Order: sequence, then C-alpha cells, then structure tokens
Amino acid sequence: MRLIVIYSLRITLLVIGRLICLVLFRVTVEGREHIPLQPERLMLIANHFSWFDPPVLALALPITPAFVVATEAHERRWVSVLLRLFDTIPIWRGQVDRAAFRLAAEAMQQGKVVGIFPEGGINPDLAERRARGETVAHLQGNMSRANPQLIPARAGAALLATMTEAQILPVGVLGTEQIMTNLRRFRRTRIIIRIGPAFGPIAADPSLRGQARRRWLDEQVDQMMRRIATLLPPAHRGPYHELGQEHRRSS
Repeated sequence: MRLIVIYSLRITLLVIGRLICLVLFRVTVEGREHIPLQPERLMLIANHFSWFDPPVLALALPITPAFVVATEAHERRWVSVLLRLFDTIPIWRGQVDRAAFRLAAEAMQQGKVVGIFPEGGINPDLAERRARGETVAHLQGNMSRANPQLIPARAGAALLATMTEAQILPVGVLGTEQIMTNLRRFRRTRIIIRIGPAFGPIAADPSLRGQARRRWLDEQVDQMMRRIATLLPPAHRGPYHELGQEHRRSS
C-alpha cells in the first residue's frame, strides 16, 4: 500500500512539475537520439550550475535519473520531502562515501539510470574546502553558481563508473543558474539541455594501486568533463575550455 501511495505521489508531482515547467521555463532538449534505448547500466553526468539542475533534468528528459544528492540537502525539511518521493541517493561530500556508491550500484543493477554531477557541488568556494578534506555539513548560499563556468571535477564520478562498468551519458545544462533571478522579475527562463553521445564503459587496470590509481581516476574524470565541455559554449567551459576544443577536433 505504501509503495502505491509513493508511486501515485511521484506521478502526480511529475505531472504538476511539468506543467509548472511549461509556465516558468522555455526548455529545449537537444540530442535525445543519443540516449541508449536499453542499456545494461547507465550513468548520466552533467554540469552543476544550479540547485534546479536535478528537478529540471528529471522533468525535461525522457528518462528519470536517480540523482546522487548531497546528504546535507536532506536536512532541509521542504527539500527532504521532495527527495524522499524520488529515487535520490544521499552522499557525504568531501570523503569517499562507500555506502552511497553501493546504493548507486544497486540502483543500476535494478535498471535505474543514476545521475551524478562530477564537479561535486555548485559553490566553487565550498569545492576548495572539500578538496582540503573538510566535510561541509550545511547548505550555504549555493542555490546557483555566480559565474556559470565549469570547475575542476572530483574523482568520485570516475570511481563510480569503474565500479559499475556503466555506459556514461554526458549532458550540458544552460540557463538554470538564472532561474531565481528571473523568478524575482516574473520572467520565464530559457533552459537548454544538450545530450551528447554515450561512451564507456571504462575499466581500470587492476594492477594500479595508490597514487597511480588516483592519477588514472583523475584522468578519467577529466575525460568526462571534456565530454560535458563540448556541450557548452566556450565561455562556460572554465578550466576545460581547451580540453573541450581538443575533444571536439578529435571526435
């Protein structure tokens, strides 16, 4: 009975959410043909310029990913209610959260698409603190990125990809960082979602250990970000500007 109620609520919220999207946003989705029809395991990766990225992607795409979401997001009651209604996977940022990786792997085994943001967060300042090993326990004014450019990614997305041997679907999202500003001005927001060709799976050399394995994972997540970079205009590619250009020439 509980599952029926949850499923009914999900369907209702999806319908309401899509109606709200029609009113508030002008969403264009490009590259639908790149979505694999029947993948054994599929992981969606995307840039993360705004808190609105997961709901917009879930409402606009023909697939509904189970997004890996920061555990601290569940601490806000109004956010937690929505997250619990959908298949979100909580993760502690700033550390290797093996429990979250296990849940993501189980979700893929059940045929679900798992969505992850390799940059690890919206606010670059918090990203720097996490890179120093600090666990950020609260949301601190990171509804949208003030300067909508890519930031260096963390190796977690590459680690999950190698653990699950999943195909990887790159997605670029533009416009979500303007939603709050436009809402205050009663303006519709133009959002563009670009889907790139799926790639992978990627497999690690089992002989790699320690720093060598870490360097290899860093290289793989850079490759992932290059795929996302090619889906964004040069002004939004940040440190992946030249990398995006090189990947475009080689593809």
